[in-house]
Amino acid sequence: MSSFAIAVRVFDGEAPYLQSFIDHHRRLGVDAFYPVIAPGAAPLCREIFARNGIVFHESEGQRISAVQDLICEDYVAVIDADEYLHPDLFSFLDEERVESLLMPWRLTASMDDAFFESPQKKFFVFPQVKSIVKTSALKRLRLHASNTSGAGRCLGIAQGQQFPVQHYYLRGLDDLLLKEGGVVKRTLAQSSGRKQVNLNADADSMDFPSRHARVAFLLNVLNAMPEQPDPYQMSLDRSMLDHLRDNVDGDPEAAKLELRDSVMKIQKVYRRRTIQQEIRATEQLLASDPHKVSYQKRVLKLLRQDFQFRRSWLGLFENA
Repeated sequence: MSSFAIAVRVFDGEAPYLQSFIDHHRRLGVDAFYPVIAPGAAPLCREIFARNGIVFHESEGQRISAVQDLICEDYVAVIDADEYLHPDLFSFLDEERVESLLMPWRLTASMDDAFFESPQKKFFVFPQVKSIVKTSALKRLRLHASNTSGAGRCLGIAQGQQFPVQHYYLRGLDDLLLKEGGVVKRTLAQSSGRKQVNLNADADSMDFPSRHARVAFLLNVLNAMPEQPDPYQMSLDRSMLDHLRDNVDGDPEAAKLELRDSVMKIQKVYRRRTIQQEIRATEQLLASDPHKVSYQKRVLKLLRQDFQFRRSWLGLFENA
């Protein structure tokens, strides 16, 4: 039986959900975790790792490559703490002896704070990839597709669709509050999710963090999807959540309402036709076995298109 490792970047707001992440992957048979934390950051996550006998590693900029030379297990996957590997993945790798495998996201999200632990959810598979690779062939550990020597069997999304990485993209408004407000702001300063988006440089412009657009798009897509059982059992540490909420500047509930309003405002920009077309286009992309598609770039491109359309005479006519 092969051994398996996970390299994971961990941020301050992950603490309420982190034990669930660890428990899930230990049940799957993960032998070792290599968490990467910013220097001086994520004190609650450090406590959780210590409690679980997991050694964390500090790196300025949270470079995942900082742990590459430490990994001694047969296979390593690089995922985030809101991403969960498929239960059948390890047995497949053992049987097939592949060098690398690309796996698409299976996205789910909600602004409901009870969502994370609920047994029913909606899902959307998107070809933004994560990878698991044979450590002996590893050349460079990367966040999405790690580089390998290429001498062995390197399988793409066509095979990886059997083992999608389940990505809890938004675990409720509390999750968004922690990501946006932060509890140690400097660890979030370079986050792509906090970069401001300006749809049009005039008085009628919309300005918001790019994460809000990604969430809004996904929520619109999920509205068109059927509800299904969540194959994984999630748990939330409410004491950790309360501790983090107490460290958010201002009134957390008022801040959550502002976040909800921001996301809903963006949801209204996306046209229903665009969402339906994108669902079909994504299915076609997956069938063509793409290497990787940037979720963020695709979402923002569609948003800009729909924003401009709604300001055109045709868009005004459609709205009327």
